[in-house]
Amino acid sequence: MSAETTFHVYENAAGLLSRMGYTARVEDRWKPPANYPNRRAVAAIVTDAPAIVVGYAVAMVAEEPEAHLPSTSARAGRVPHGESGGTPWAFWLDNNE
Repeated sequence: MSAETTFHVYENAAGLLSRMGYTARVEDRWKPPANYPNRRAVAAIVTDAPAIVVGYAVAMVAEEPEAHLPSTSARAGRVPHGESGGTPWAFWLDNNE
């Protein structure tokens, strides 16, 4: 029995989201915007997928989904000029550790 990390689960979820047609990547040290009280770097999925689809992807790839479901999200920039896709959002687990 291996202990899965949130970063590993998010890597797999980002891969699933990509195969589903969304733009998705995982960042191991994503920094939340200035208006968030806890600005420590966190593992995050950055994607244009809707929140419900992100939750689905995490649930499909994790052994214990409840331990890794993102609880917080924030806009993560804009779509680069000349590229298609929706506005990217970052999703992360804010467990105040």
